[in-house]
Amino acid sequence: MLNLTDVERRILINQSRILAALYPLESTEFERTIEILSEGYHESWHEVVLKGLKEPFLKEEMNFVYQVLEMYDWLQKSYYALTLEDKLQLKEQMLVFPGFDPKTERRHLAYASFLLENLERFAFVEVSKPLNAPKPMRGTYEEMLKGLPAFGGDILAPSQLKAVMAYISALKGAPAEKRDAHPARPPAANRRSA
Repeated sequence: MLNLTDVERRILINQSRILAALYPLESTEFERTIEILSEGYHESWHEVVLKGLKEPFLKEEMNFVYQVLEMYDWLQKSYYALTLEDKLQLKEQMLVFPGFDPKTERRHLAYASFLLENLERFAFVEVSKPLNAPKPMRGTYEEMLKGLPAFGGDILAPSQLKAVMAYISALKGAPAEKRDAHPARPPAANRRSA
């Protein structure tokens, strides 16, 4: 059962009155909320107070999405730092962020969309449009984060980026059960720590 103080109830009642005045087409719903709160029908409070709230997205999952976007930002910056001659030897499309599967990774997709649309940090990350991956991507991204060199401020050399792209291609092409064999990881002294 949800516990509300009398002051919290009064605040929610006043808020519902304001909303009923602002949105007359939905006033019946707000009047129902006012009645539930003012009459003290505490068994129904959760229906009106928590309506529409989602479970909090876990911090670990938020960090995972952020790391994935940082990785794509780093890979794309490495690509754009190449000479035209080196760029012609690579498939730029492989470095476009495909997003997450809207069926199975809906919360990851929503958070990635939020970060991409609202933070300047990822303003230059190229993404597929629409930002809906055709299959679940979490496992692929986890393997990429484990297998890629440690990323930071350093831009990859052309040979390193080619190796990384070959690694990504092998990961995306391998069925989930064959990923355990790990495709040849790109050469690097410093790999990302898991």
